[in-house]
Amino acid sequence: MGKSTSLARSTAALQLRWSYLPPLLIYLAAGSSGLTAIVSTFFVKDYLELPAEFIASLAFWATLPWSLKILLGHLVDRLWQFKAWLVVLGAALVTASLAIMLGLLTNRQAMASWQPVQGWYVLSSLLAPLGYVLQDVVADAMTVEAVPRVHCNGESVNTQQAKLMHTTMQTLARGTLIAGSVLVSALNLALFSGGSEGAESSRIGIYQQVYQIALFIPLLSVLGVVLARV
Repeated sequence: MGKSTSLARSTAALQLRWSYLPPLLIYLAAGSSGLTAIVSTFFVKDYLELPAEFIASLAFWATLPWSLKILLGHLVDRLWQFKAWLVVLGAALVTASLAIMLGLLTNRQAMASWQPVQGWYVLSSLLAPLGYVLQDVVADAMTVEAVPRVHCNGESVNTQQAKLMHTTMQTLARGTLIAGSVLVSALNLALFSGGSEGAESSRIGIYQQVYQIALFIPLLSVLGVVLARV
């Protein structure tokens, strides 16, 4: 019994590969994308005069990129040799979205001199999902690529081993998504604990802090493609 348990553990451990890490970092970024959801809701409520029907229509356009995920997947397959740049492009779109919101919180008058604040918010709301879905499509394909076809000694990976490694990769991917969402939920709880009832300047300070922390999210994706190169 002890030998079989030890063998099972060693078999499971053999399914873990460093090549799994790059797509997992992109999935972690995707799971952490909800960090700014609460701040965005407060921002719309407190600082924007947008009717409910407009917000509902904006939500539709924000989810449209996810509806086009299959088409984007085909595009990524055609441009697979540029997958690293596609992830960087997605990270750039997310960064631009976060930077717009941070700019509205820190220097609203300067932003409003270029275009209305509502326009900036709409642009930010559309850029972020496009960036995240682009990264997600690439990460889905990278999970397949992350599973090796040969061992270090040059021996081919048999079908059963490959199936186990693919299962492990998919399980880790879903676990990383969940871990990212749990992490940002805990972080939001810590940041907003007691702060939502304080002065307006205090609340704005918390909002700014959340978006500043969120700027590290696209860095996770970029780090993933850098590690994939290594």
